[in-house]
Amino acid sequence: MYRKTLLASALALFLAPTLHAAGLLEVYHDAVKQDAELAVEKARLETSRAQTRQAASYLLPQVNASGTFSRVDIEDAPEKMNNTNFTLSAQQTLLNGEAWYGKSAANAAFNAAEAGYSDVEQNLLLRVAEAYFNVLRAEDNLRSSEAEEQAIKRQLDQAQEQYDVGLISITNVLEARAAYDGARAARIGTEAALLISYEDLEQITGTRYDDIDALSKKLPIIAPVPNNRQAWVDQALTSSLILQAAKAGLAASEEGLKAKRSKHMPTLGLFAEYSKDSDTPNPYTRKSGYDQTVMGIKANIEIYGGGLSSASIREGSAMLDEARSNEELAKRQVLQQTRSLFTQVNTDVLVVQARELAIESSESALEATRTGYEVGTRNIVDVLNAERALWGARRDYDAARYNYVINQLRLKRVVGSLVEKDLQALNNWLVKAQN
Repeated sequence: MYRKTLLASALALFLAPTLHAAGLLEVYHDAVKQDAELAVEKARLETSRAQTRQAASYLLPQVNASGTFSRVDIEDAPEKMNNTNFTLSAQQTLLNGEAWYGKSAANAAFNAAEAGYSDVEQNLLLRVAEAYFNVLRAEDNLRSSEAEEQAIKRQLDQAQEQYDVGLISITNVLEARAAYDGARAARIGTEAALLISYEDLEQITGTRYDDIDALSKKLPIIAPVPNNRQAWVDQALTSSLILQAAKAGLAASEEGLKAKRSKHMPTLGLFAEYSKDSDTPNPYTRKSGYDQTVMGIKANIEIYGGGLSSASIREGSAMLDEARSNEELAKRQVLQQTRSLFTQVNTDVLVVQARELAIESSESALEATRTGYEVGTRNIVDVLNAERALWGARRDYDAARYNYVINQLRLKRVVGSLVEKDLQALNNWLVKAQN
């Protein structure tokens, strides 16, 4: 495994006291414990769970108890009067459309929150993989940039030696030096990009890594399974968490509007009350103190509430329209992303194959150009261009492999099938970092 340069290592050691190497699964497990986005979504899910219990409580029995103690001191009275009162009451809803539909709306909202949380879990899998392979991409770029710089430096040294003995003109030396300076500047830029990629990974996991395992060259580059676009589209319509959340949100808005409309409907409930007073005269026995039990049925209907109910219904209607549009938008986006990513993964397979052939062609072209330079049929610029083409082809090949891996994960995520086992499968194709 390629190691960072001395500058990158020194900066990393300065910025963080605890560093270690890691594989993809270890990085993911660190992220599960530390990722802020997942923590926020988990809190939202628990909030929604509590709201469903609150909504259900309006349909359950309500029991209350109250009591008072008073002491009355009347001037010139022979004694002070103490009074103790205790009341126990219970109510049970029999008919309340607002509470019933409110409970249904809360349950649908919770379903949306669950789908949203699951989607954030899958998104974390994807974000970790993207950040991880971006580090590997940056390491490969730095390795290629350093090798390119060294190769061009050798060309510069050779040109300088040939100039010193009068075999070539100063122009060749200047051209080689310009190419070398450009390669050196590019290498410095890739060093910074590598440090930034590690920072991005740390932002997700809360952990700084000294190095991470590399992707094996033996990773099979194959088409999606099944290699049928419609099958992926059908799966997206069935299991996409984004679409499930949008549909549950639509159901919550529908039930919410029903709840708002039910405010005009009558409510019906049972009630019972027991009270005990220690001092108030009983009108039937004319003795102090009495026990009283009251039971009955209570009905209520809103006649006029200042326009609150009507305005609430209009609000619910607008929210329902918004939820319908969101559901349609989510469906279109999921279908478009599924089709595009399926096509992209298949394209990535062909691109990787083409990039591999391009490396072979660039190596042959460089060898031929060097031979031509030695016999005088090619100049130094031709050699430098061939060197750059070769290292560019190698960078493009590495990038194509990482694009293939990430786009496969993106395809699974958009259809809602991305799981930890997918990272495990990739982790099996990682090789340990080597000094």
